[in-house]
Amino acid sequence: MKATQLYRTASGLLFLWAVGNTYGLLMFWRVAGSMSPVRFPVGHSGFSYAQVVLGSEVFCIFCVLFAAYLAWHLGTLARTTPKAIGGMGWILFAYSLVGVYISWIAFSGFVLLLTAAIAICIGWATWLTKGRDQMQQPGNERALA
Repeated sequence: MKATQLYRTASGLLFLWAVGNTYGLLMFWRVAGSMSPVRFPVGHSGFSYAQVVLGSEVFCIFCVLFAAYLAWHLGTLARTTPKAIGGMGWILFAYSLVGVYISWIAFSGFVLLLTAAIAICIGWATWLTKGRDQMQQPGNERALA
């Protein structure tokens, strides 16, 4: 596979993860709405457990959507100007490895497989991009022929 295809596959899988997380949040919200709210004071305000979960999950969904956009963008850069990727591919790979670790601890099954597939796609694409980048450096004209 080419790096562009791998980054775009990871982007689609990240988008799928965000959709699944949104669905899970909506199901949680339906159940949490029927429970009596447990409130706790924070500063001069009081928050319920459901509000804290809602806020953190929405933030998490936007972080994953940003990662999906970034993977798509890196796929475009891998095709046009792989040198522009720099270390961003490895940073996104580290981000996805953290996702695998958290999935290993907190989830199982499909979520773990999904995060592992995302990490593999991003790591493989970044490795391919770095190899292509090194071949395009001056003095390696024979490697490109």
